[in-house]
Amino acid sequence: MPSGHGGRPVARDNLHLTLAFIGAADTAYAECLAEAAQAVRFEPFAFELQGLGCFGNGKVLWLGNVKPREPLERLAQDLSAVLQPCGFEPEARPFCPHVTVVRKPKAPLNLGPIEPVLWEVERFCLVSSIPAQGGVKYEVVRSYCAAKDHARSGTGDLP
Repeated sequence: MPSGHGGRPVARDNLHLTLAFIGAADTAYAECLAEAAQAVRFEPFAFELQGLGCFGNGKVLWLGNVKPREPLERLAQDLSAVLQPCGFEPEARPFCPHVTVVRKPKAPLNLGPIEPVLWEVERFCLVSSIPAQGGVKYEVVRSYCAAKDHARSGTGDLP
């Protein structure tokens, strides 16, 4: 991660890659989503985050440029498809897989080459964001494992 940015680094426990942004959810909607996500079947896979980028006129620095992109896109599409009967509406803009690493950098950012970051995917999680001092804390509601065909409740480490 670049240094000298003067911004707020995202806490390690909050690093994540969003497959489907749900937003605010009441209990019934959240339960429908949690049950529906069990239908997603996928094999473990890996990808690399190979580049840096910015959103919001430089207010968010992220790791992205995912290679290979296809297995991650397929997982996001499959998840969106099974969530739609619950009332989930996928975003209209194209899927842009990224991991936010710094918020509100104050210094100009050098978006030069980085050492690729390997991300191994053996599960995906339904996560709730909880307001906390200095931002939010993410809490795993349910995990969905690759090739095991089952979900388990509880918390766990996010990759």
